[in-house]
Amino acid sequence: MPYCWKCGAKLDEDAKFCPTCGTQVGPPVTKPERRRIERGERRPTSTLAIVLIVLLVSAAIIVAIAFLPIHAVDVSESRYVSYQASVDTIKLDLTTDVARINIAFEDLSGKLVTLDVSATGRIGVFGSPDAFDLTFHNTTENNVLTVTADVDTVGGGWPWYPWLRVTCDLRIDPSMNASLDVETSTGGIVMNTQAGVVLNSLSLEATTGGVKANLVEGVVVAGDVSVKTTTGGVEFSWGNVIVTKDVLVNAKTTTGGVDVSVTQDEELLGNVTLKAKATTGGVDFAIDVQGDVGAKIESSVTTGGIDIDREVGFSGTKSLLRSNNYPAGSNFDVNLETTTGGIDIDAKYTP
Repeated sequence: MPYCWKCGAKLDEDAKFCPTCGTQVGPPVTKPERRRIERGERRPTSTLAIVLIVLLVSAAIIVAIAFLPIHAVDVSESRYVSYQASVDTIKLDLTTDVARINIAFEDLSGKLVTLDVSATGRIGVFGSPDAFDLTFHNTTENNVLTVTADVDTVGGGWPWYPWLRVTCDLRIDPSMNASLDVETSTGGIVMNTQAGVVLNSLSLEATTGGVKANLVEGVVVAGDVSVKTTTGGVEFSWGNVIVTKDVLVNAKTTTGGVDVSVTQDEELLGNVTLKAKATTGGVDFAIDVQGDVGAKIESSVTTGGIDIDREVGFSGTKSLLRSNNYPAGSNFDVNLETTTGGIDIDAKYTP
């Protein structure tokens, strides 16, 4: 006679349910036992995970190869405009993405302006051996030469320009009155002048890199001057420059320092407003004026201090200094400003 597997009560031969507990007659249904993974035994890896790992490794290898400086590069191109007797003024616009730009005024044999571009170094597998694209257009109308030039590293500079040095050498005949607008995204700009150069306007700008301009004695400034960068330093020097009217000089950086030096012992035909500003970084300012040239220096800092290294012939406070003859026949009105950083001033006036 059968018995209930659950409560043990006696069952009839043909019973389908236990009369005592109501359990269905038959053996208990058991859940399948999970297989335990013994220590040291590997779990199976999914196909998707393997594919993802392979793709990530492959991408890393491709990027690494792209950045490797595999191919050597040494290329150069030149452009120029021939001498024209009737031309005495140049308007020039030069833009580069990755380059160091050198600007100079030189006597050019049979030419008014030259642009020499060179690239040396190494590039990755995706870099073009041509290294850069150079466009150069010029037109002449009456006595004015207009030049527009653009230098772009092939492929936008990425991902191989860290091992490539691109240099633009710009040369301008000093006999021409010049309006210059020069800009580079990554690199730097250096400009040197000589006596007799006439600047109708000047704008030098770098996004990442330094900007340096040197206006020597005998240079004529007949318009506004701007030297600035976003990330990098600005150096600007002014030495006995001839000014024909009121002008604005702007030296500015967002991240970096500004270093400005002014010397003037000859009277100006206009006043100069000079602004030097650094958002994050310091401002170093030195001025030496004589005779009937005066100066006023206003300084402001948000975080940092103002230090006066030398104060000869000036009086006032650190925030506002005036030469003893201010206002004079011609004047420098100076504004120095930094958000995070310090200001150092060296000021001298000699009667």
